[in-house]
Amino acid sequence: MARAHSANRETHNLVSNVALQHWSVAVSSGSYKVSREFINGQVMATGSKRVQRLKRQATVVETARAAVASKAVGYIRVSSEEQAASGFGLSTQEEAIRAFAKSQGYDLVALVSDPAVSGATRPAEREGFRRVVDLASERAFSVLLVWKFDRLARQIVYAVTAANDLQEQHGVQLRSVTEPIDTATPMGRTVFAILAGMAEQERQVITERTFLGRREKATRGGYAGGAAPLGYQRDREGGLSVDAENAETVRRIFAMKGEGAKLQAIATALNADGVPTRRGGKWWPATVRYVLDNPKYRGQVEYLFRWNGSETHVVRAGSHSPIIAGIAE
Repeated sequence: MARAHSANRETHNLVSNVALQHWSVAVSSGSYKVSREFINGQVMATGSKRVQRLKRQATVVETARAAVASKAVGYIRVSSEEQAASGFGLSTQEEAIRAFAKSQGYDLVALVSDPAVSGATRPAEREGFRRVVDLASERAFSVLLVWKFDRLARQIVYAVTAANDLQEQHGVQLRSVTEPIDTATPMGRTVFAILAGMAEQERQVITERTFLGRREKATRGGYAGGAAPLGYQRDREGGLSVDAENAETVRRIFAMKGEGAKLQAIATALNADGVPTRRGGKWWPATVRYVLDNPKYRGQVEYLFRWNGSETHVVRAGSHSPIIAGIAE
């Protein structure tokens, strides 16, 4: 009985080997050619040439990634022109990123900045962040360091999209030097999305508070923002005070109009005398009309506020001094 079982096993192995050899020859005679290796007397298929080529390409990619695994780029951004001018916001972020990179053993190959750029703008629309993407496409680094995730964007769609694009298209991970979240993991990306949503909500709250504050100030006759018109300057309290030199130009315009002069004639006279506009340019009829139509010169404030589909028109006596009191329009 034992001899019979042994003979059966030998017969089965022989048939299997013949079938395998037949399959190998049949396949190799077609378009799909299989490489074979003999290990311990058994035939082992190693795959087609296409698969081998893909494996070699994957090895090259992995080698390239390993070469830049310790290389990082820092990205810093401030939205306030005041911060950009003083450098306080940028310098704080830069110091934190450099210290973090050193502590983690990263080689900081570049530090890219976007000064005076709002977090509400798309990252792809910023000059600095486009430089980051260019470096990523060149495989120059593998980690993007930011001071906080909201430096990337304050709108969740922009932030998450930018982070996903860097990861999926260039293999770049995003790391915050002040927030211990690893976006290379599913959990880290989830937490990142939550933080980005919170940053977006914070921005909306700040925007609403700013709007409500400006509207409230306007209803009380205060100066609710914007550039100071010709003849005025901003005072320390955020209001308007008369600029004596330029106020004379305003009075001259109203006086000429009161005497019957046309808008073009007023503009021509001002240009002939070398009188600049508020922005330092030439006078045109439309520029003259804008001055004559501005209620601030009569001591009033006027604003049109729009928020969430609603509209509020405010016209009040202003808290500032009028320039044209007693002059006919």
